[in-house]
Amino acid sequence: MQAQLFTQVWNCEGRLLRLERESHYKLKDMCLSFALFKLLQAHEKTWNLILHGLLSDRDGYKRAFRIVEVELTFLYDFFYTKYSIIFHPGYWTTKLMELMGIAIGIGAMTSLLKYHQRGNSSNCPLTTMPNGLSVDIFVTSVMITSFIVMELIQYFFMSFSEWAKVIWICQYVRKESWQKSAQIESMIKWICGVWLLKPWERKLHQYSFLDSYFYKPSRLLNNRIMAAFIDQTRDGQRQSPPIQLSEEVKQAVFHALRLNNSFYLENGCGSLRLNNHFDMLSWACHLETETQVIMVWHIATSFCEHRLPIRLDLPKMKDFRVATTLSKYLAYFVAFAPQLLPDRPLFAEHEFNQAIIQARVFFGRCKTMVDRIKKMEEVPGGHSAHEGTIIELGSRLGYSLVNDIGDEDNIWKILADFWVELVLYVAPSDNAKAHVEHLARGGEFVTHLWALLSHAGIERKKPPTEPHNALERSNSF
Repeated sequence: MQAQLFTQVWNCEGRLLRLERESHYKLKDMCLSFALFKLLQAHEKTWNLILHGLLSDRDGYKRAFRIVEVELTFLYDFFYTKYSIIFHPGYWTTKLMELMGIAIGIGAMTSLLKYHQRGNSSNCPLTTMPNGLSVDIFVTSVMITSFIVMELIQYFFMSFSEWAKVIWICQYVRKESWQKSAQIESMIKWICGVWLLKPWERKLHQYSFLDSYFYKPSRLLNNRIMAAFIDQTRDGQRQSPPIQLSEEVKQAVFHALRLNNSFYLENGCGSLRLNNHFDMLSWACHLETETQVIMVWHIATSFCEHRLPIRLDLPKMKDFRVATTLSKYLAYFVAFAPQLLPDRPLFAEHEFNQAIIQARVFFGRCKTMVDRIKKMEEVPGGHSAHEGTIIELGSRLGYSLVNDIGDEDNIWKILADFWVELVLYVAPSDNAKAHVEHLARGGEFVTHLWALLSHAGIERKKPPTEPHNALERSNSF
């Protein structure tokens, strides 16, 4: 039934839904988002729609991202609002009767209050306001007014929700008389053009390990007593300011997704092969866990960021921004959202805590970034007491990138392609509950990729190595 209705929407020849202008295309895409929300599971035909439909054009990533964004709006509303109830038969009739009942009740209550005021002969100053109005009447009036305002606000948001917009478009498709009415078309277009505030701010969280490993949270808020009331901040957990999700990042990610020729993703090895540096750098992709891979490459990327002079006219400035942005974004997951990573959360937290301890010992009294970079440059020169640690591996990888490859443009292309592939590798997840919970806290870019890859049926090439003592996590809603 839903598939038939979607086909009717897509084939509708009404002026409002013709494919002649981009604004009309967005209305059909809203229905497509709703259909994908209903089909949030792997399906070969859905992947063909995404690959050969949404991503076939040069700027197809913009449309694909917009559709997934609206799709996740439906998912958010399904779990955290009651907007989906408007699809129940007779809802609008019931809502109208409810509003009429409220209006009648207000009228009856007003009459009773007036009668009560006339019949109350008490002039007690404790129950009478300066203007002569009774206190109990004032309190009752405020409560009634608050109730009315809340009902009207709820009705407003529900009327302009994506769910209501889909209903309007479906009604437009079903009724030919609406397709011949310019007034109705203008009204529907206006309603669909209203974009209510959503939790997704189109921003990427950021975390820099070399800038934050020495951070110690305040003991006033982080102690055993306060642990019962608020989440505790661990050593090294100092988040950098979030940044706006750029078109460069979206374009790079979707371009890599479009070029993917299989239903399996690699954790960066594929990009190293394409750039002809697999033999030299692949060792940093074959570590015990993906948390270690992220941390080692993040430290190496930070090393390159501070070691290489950056010029504004650098031809590969785009690669530089993509690499550093996604590096700090995935490092944020290690520090603050390990449940979104392929590894099990408790083990990822353990790896992070160990890396913080190792960095403090390794850097010692290095107070500035310049001193830290110099300290990291000393590692590949000989045997190190820190051999095998996250900070030592990251230093060795960063040194190899800067000194063995040499060409600055090529370095940033390697790093950009690696991080794009790795963020796609992280996105597929069987922990749907974690993604839904993050929708309530503002959403994540990786959740959009998770939804897109879920439709495609794309998975990781092989599961990450996990310790035997790691705890199981819940994979259900």
